[in-house]
Amino acid sequence: MKFTALFAVLAAAITAYTPFAFADDAATTKPTIAVVNIQQVMRDSTAAKSVREQLESKQKSYQAELSKKDESLRKEEADLKKQQGILSKDAFEKKVAEFRKKATEVQKEVQTKKASLDGAFEGALAEIQKTVSEIISDMAKEKGFSVAVPTAQVLYADTKLDISADVLAALNKKLTKVDVKFDSKSK
Repeated sequence: MKFTALFAVLAAAITAYTPFAFADDAATTKPTIAVVNIQQVMRDSTAAKSVREQLESKQKSYQAELSKKDESLRKEEADLKKQQGILSKDAFEKKVAEFRKKATEVQKEVQTKKASLDGAFEGALAEIQKTVSEIISDMAKEKGFSVAVPTAQVLYADTKLDISADVLAALNKKLTKVDVKFDSKSK
């Protein structure tokens, strides 16, 4: 009987405080959420397209330059093979060492150019991402959402929550082109 009386008192206490708890919840605004397909925005924006074009152009330039050097090394290697029987052992070894040094320099140049492309891409991407974050922040104030989540992190979201098209349109207005900055050492 005592247990029943205690349970009744607890139930009455909980019931007495429940209206206040619901009133507090109603008084605070419920956070709203937006979702953004960042991959789509980054892929379809005019700024991202300009970055891709600049990178592809620079990559083709690097490739042409390196192809010429590769062809030159192949010719030099073929000449070395022909000279192997003609030159003295010391003279041949000296030429082989020089050839290996040139080949190593070309390999280093390839790595430097790749690093330049990677760094330029990351820098341009960071600029676009910064602008996207600013746009989403402005939209949050304007549209009243509290949280924006990338669609890649969401299992399900109502299509009404998707602001990707608005973000893309705002990005295309605000940032039409990004000047890709390549490392000056590898130009």
